[in-house]
Amino acid sequence: MQPSSGPQLAKTLTIGRGVAIALGIVIGAGVLVLPGQAYAQVGDAAVYAWILDAGLVIPLLLIFSELGARYPSAGGAAGFVRSVCGTRLGTLAEFLLMGAFFLGIPAIALSGAAYFGALVGLHGWGLDAWAAAIIVALSVIHVLGTQVSGTVQQVLSFTLVGILSLIACVGLFMHPLMRLHVAPVASWRQSLPVVGMVFFAYTGWEMLSFMGEEFKHPKRDFPLAIAFSYVAIVILYIAVALAVQTDLPQHDPRTIIVPIATLLASVMGPLAGNAVAVLALIIIVANLNGALWAASRLIFAAAREGTLPRRLAVLNTRGVPWVALCACAAVFVGVIGMQIAGWISQPLMFALAGQNFLLIYGLCAIAYVRQASGRWRKGFGIAVGLVCLVVLDSFGWKLVYPCGIAIVTLVLVVLRSRHTGRKRTNQLIE
Repeated sequence: MQPSSGPQLAKTLTIGRGVAIALGIVIGAGVLVLPGQAYAQVGDAAVYAWILDAGLVIPLLLIFSELGARYPSAGGAAGFVRSVCGTRLGTLAEFLLMGAFFLGIPAIALSGAAYFGALVGLHGWGLDAWAAAIIVALSVIHVLGTQVSGTVQQVLSFTLVGILSLIACVGLFMHPLMRLHVAPVASWRQSLPVVGMVFFAYTGWEMLSFMGEEFKHPKRDFPLAIAFSYVAIVILYIAVALAVQTDLPQHDPRTIIVPIATLLASVMGPLAGNAVAVLALIIIVANLNGALWAASRLIFAAAREGTLPRRLAVLNTRGVPWVALCACAAVFVGVIGMQIAGWISQPLMFALAGQNFLLIYGLCAIAYVRQASGRWRKGFGIAVGLVCLVVLDSFGWKLVYPCGIAIVTLVLVVLRSRHTGRKRTNQLIE
């Protein structure tokens, strides 16, 4: 299905750039902490949690791969829902995603600023200023074109993977491979208590769906970008997990809090803290670069569909939705200002954004079921949707946020429908 009429984004993404974007989005700051926390809780069986989650994420990746190849759109997951389920659910998906991006991306920027502050000794309001500066700088890079922003993402992502791979190799080869600390395969059930926690490290591929319209050959390249990045990330995660549980003492507080820093300390000594701060900053900036790309495309697609003012769907000479980018940057900086004023906390920003993403997974499962042929595929989509519902039940009062978004969406859809009806009536009269 082709994107709707209106400005079309330039098709500049290749498999390599798609893989780089996926790596930068999925490999988050969690990899700095989760290997140690999982190991501390379940010991040498921890690696099986990483393996199990690598299998559990496959159903979601299959859904996004199929929908992304069939419905390449700048609207990403919202575009899938709109194409299959119609305007109402599509508009709801767009606003839920906006609600997630508008809180989640500033929260990520604040995390990046915190790591930068640890590196240079910065504190107080200066951290918030740096968070805003990171967003503005990345927005300028994006305005220069997808060639530039894609190249930046490739450098960040491959540097990140290279550093983490080096850390894993150093940790593993400090001891003979025969001495790896791995529990017998029969004891894999011991890892179940940390499977949910570790799964957080495998989220983020859904962001790649917003770049579907920009792939040169989306039907081929989109699924391949997901597949190649998946293989690379699984190998990297398992290697890091093995290095942590082979080289570090299970119940040492440093293993729980800063496992990667502890691994580096055995090699680099006092410089390990700075090295981890640099690594974390690369992770955060790569996350932000991909997330800003996704958010601006969502705004562009919503404006092109008429959900938002069409002025937001303007492209520059490089085919970049620069107005949508500027609007996103302004909102993100505004949310950072709200955090400075004490109106919202960073943990709450993450929590509200996370539950919105979970709702999007559920809507994508509905879209998958509606377009799937055959009982097994429909049953598969239903099962994924039910899992989303079960997890959603744990959010409690925070569900007020997406409920409020749903009410606003309903009002806008009704008003838009009435406006369209009056316009058609006037045209018939004339």
